Amino acid sequence: MRSIVLAAALLTALPARAEDPKYEYKDVAAPPQPVVGKTSWRANMTFGLVYVSGNAESLGLSGTGLLSARRLQDEWTVTGGGAYVSSGVSKYGNGGPLTDTQNSAANWFAKGRYDRYFLERNAVYVSFMGSGDRPAGFIYRLEPQVGYARLFFKSIHQLFRGEIGYDYTYEHRVLQPMGAPRDVDYHSGRVLLYYENKFTQWASFSEGLEMLEAFNHLESFRLNSITSLSSTIYKNVALKVNYTLHFNNDPALRPTPTSGIDPTTPFVYPTDQAHFGKLDSQLDVVLAVTFL
Repeated sequence: MRSIVLAAALLTALPARAEDPKYEYKDVAAPPQPVVGKTSWRANMTFGLVYVSGNAESLGLSGTGLLSARRLQDEWTVTGGGAYVSSGVSKYGNGGPLTDTQNSAANWFAKGRYDRYFLERNAVYVSFMGSGDRPAGFIYRLEPQVGYARLFFKSIHQLFRGEIGYDYTYEHRVLQPMGAPRDVDYHSGRVLLYYENKFTQWASFSEGLEMLEAFNHLESFRLNSITSLSSTIYKNVALKVNYTLHFNNDPALRPTPTSGIDPTTPFVYPTDQAHFGKLDSQLDVVLAVTFL
């Protein structure tokens, strides 16, 4: 599943402050500095719209939101978001008149996380995330995580940090053929690396890479990457390009078609197409306006 989304994003902060980057890859990258006796809050949201008409038709929405609170060495963060794109298709094949619609993108996530900072550059964390992506073969995933985070290097222009921990994934898949299980679970080791370079006052680059390897299903390896390039256009207005990649080495089986197939003849996909695709990517071109 590949989709290109042209979005206008509105980011707000209350109050404005730097923040510890996690897998959500927020725009700021340093741990928030606690104010003695006070709780620091931050909230932001983005919204995107894509529309195509004519010989091809697509209509879609995308958005994210974040709310976090930091008091002394404790931080609580709640994030969520998703993308949905509906595309026109023809029952007569490619080039035919548009007769039906199908979802070319339908994904969502919601996550809560708690961090406890210590010794300035270190933190322990616990989080819980739910997500779904039917076009990728699963209705929902439930993922509790626990681990350790470390800030390796930080300067005026650059930042490098990492996380290591444990991830448990419970996955409920779309209807599976041939008696294959719909519910699977994975016990995985998790490693995350994040790098950011603000190479000028007008432009910055960041890369976040998350790797998960299951202990109970060695063939299950997942890789998540978000690459972002941001350029300031005027004061608080920036143009951002985000490229998101998800690789799953053990995707679900494709469901058996229920129409246009002779019911007396068992349907079997070619071996190389029996599973959902291993690679999903999304390219977002975002106009970001920042307040506070």
